[in-house]
Amino acid sequence: MRTMAIGGAAWKRITLRRTLLHLVIVWLLFMLLYPLGMTIWGSFKSELGFQYSRWYPTLPLAWGNYKTVFPMVWRYIVNTVFVAFVGTTGNLIISSLSAFTFARMKFPLKEFIYTAVIALMMIPGVLSLVPTFMLYKGLGVFDTYAVLILPIIVSGPIFGTFLLRGFFEGIPEEIFEAARMDGATEFKIYRLMCLPMSIPILGTLAIMTIMNTWNDILWPMVTIKDESLLTVSAGLLVRFTTLVGSNYQNQFAGYMMASVPLILLFVYANKYYIEGMAGSSVKL
Repeated sequence: MRTMAIGGAAWKRITLRRTLLHLVIVWLLFMLLYPLGMTIWGSFKSELGFQYSRWYPTLPLAWGNYKTVFPMVWRYIVNTVFVAFVGTTGNLIISSLSAFTFARMKFPLKEFIYTAVIALMMIPGVLSLVPTFMLYKGLGVFDTYAVLILPIIVSGPIFGTFLLRGFFEGIPEEIFEAARMDGATEFKIYRLMCLPMSIPILGTLAIMTIMNTWNDILWPMVTIKDESLLTVSAGLLVRFTTLVGSNYQNQFAGYMMASVPLILLFVYANKYYIEGMAGSSVKL
């Protein structure tokens, strides 16, 4: 009987701990999702409705908010799509070529050079902000798309090389040996074998690059003075600070409109993103 009592008490303690853990998880989930929900329903409120019922959804929906902010937002979205597309394309090309070189080719000091490149990942970007600013200012590319695209192509391949090298090294060597016996050059092996097999991991890297470009606010703010060239995060900050003021429902509508391309990207590329992350984790 005493053993059963002790067992019952232990079971009650376990149940209590699980209940507390579940409550904490639910609370954290609420704290994570509630701001998103408030942004969604806040974007459909009128100015008067937002003042009196900002914390919960109400009817009717004020679709006019989106019509108001669309002329403010569309230019920034187009800029960001262009910058992200060109920068991501360059990043993928350089990252895949570098990763293939480090993974499948032999040359002096290969590991030393690779270690030096990967060591750059340990340096916070803010430490190189001023020198990078001076470099691009000296190149005379301020207030152009080039100042937004070049850092993606130059800095992005550091992480991309690290991510793709582990994937390329996991491909069986026998495949490459068979291709070499058939007379394939190294570039042909890279183009016709490595790239098709690495589409999931390339998709993962592309999504990461696009998201970083979409969310970047500091670099466009310090290098672009022409407001018509700003990307979406910096553009929304400037436009809503100077024009919209405290009109939160219009700001929320602008944020939601700016998020639509990312949502569509996630819906379309979610499969490749998960496959790429799973594949890279196994290879690494």
